[in-house]
Amino acid sequence: MTARYQRHALIDWFSQADVAAARIAVVGAGAVGNEVLKCLALLGVGALDIFDFDRIEVHNLTRSVLFRESDIGRNKAECAAARLRELDPNIAVTPYAGDVFRLLDFTRLGEYAAVICCVDNFEARIRLNLVCKLWGINFINTGVDSRHAVVDTFPFASNPAAGCYECSLPPSVYQRMSQRYSCGGLKRIAFVEKRIPTTVITASLAGSLAASKALRLGPANNDQQSGRIFVDSIAGSSTRTELPQRADCPVCSQFTVPVEITRVQNSLRAELEKLGSAEITLPEPLILSHKCKSCGRGEGQDTPLFWRASDHDSRLADCAGCGAQGAVEIEIRDRIPAKTLALMDEGRAPLPFVAAASDAGTRVFVFDPLVFEKGD
Repeated sequence: MTARYQRHALIDWFSQADVAAARIAVVGAGAVGNEVLKCLALLGVGALDIFDFDRIEVHNLTRSVLFRESDIGRNKAECAAARLRELDPNIAVTPYAGDVFRLLDFTRLGEYAAVICCVDNFEARIRLNLVCKLWGINFINTGVDSRHAVVDTFPFASNPAAGCYECSLPPSVYQRMSQRYSCGGLKRIAFVEKRIPTTVITASLAGSLAASKALRLGPANNDQQSGRIFVDSIAGSSTRTELPQRADCPVCSQFTVPVEITRVQNSLRAELEKLGSAEITLPEPLILSHKCKSCGRGEGQDTPLFWRASDHDSRLADCAGCGAQGAVEIEIRDRIPAKTLALMDEGRAPLPFVAAASDAGTRVFVFDPLVFEKGD
């Protein structure tokens, strides 16, 4: 092991021991994710958790150093993990083939030195930003096109009050996201996401910068403010700008510090009763009820359904009873009163955590898995 990393030992600012002790989550194992993982593995990072639900297609091969033609059809996370073990068998690599928000262990989030986001959609970035902000984990966001590379750094571990990802988002981003959803808040079944052209050049720039930043956002680093590095691969120029906290940010204005993480092992109901009529914020929207305006058929009128909205699409607005198109009214909420959430029946909670914010701070209740106590 000493011989393997002997060149690293010659670098006066590089600590191989710190790198070997780090556990990093990489979300997205596509073009940028490949470059991030390659760099971290060759640097000798201690443990890598890789999250990706997608499968390898032939066009991925022009931008993904860890994939081969024989890998087409395989899950990206699993294939990347196998190649990383070949690069360095000493690294603990764990692939998670699926949705990161369903596979992430929220009871062990504090083990991560950083979470690196290498996805190509704003919804996932926004939700990862919220998770890292609440848990106080360094968050790295990446973005590329055919010419430019962008890396955003958010040092939440050392500065919980640092500006977050949503602090810098313009209204146009939310408008673009809304195009994917119907008026009721469900995904449009016929929506086609626009693809952004990229090359391995911009992917490698973003990946190497993201890996470097993730390993340098430790306590000894003097950079306590969020920032963005913007690189023009053709002009050969780069700029760095600060990303200050915005007073009206949806995250920073609502979730004040300090943040208290509570792992609920028995029943959430007792905790919710203490909160009374306080509003609970959900990490993703839930469907509480639906009812057809034509025939009156529906569910959730007496007891809320608590269905994940992400499990359904705009077809839910078509009544399965009378066949009326678009006649079903659907109640979708991302904030509900504590007393409403307390009505959830026993069984597995549909979300891994909920948050209650107040002027005194934020309480996060982690309840995955959780068995609710039965009502009287």
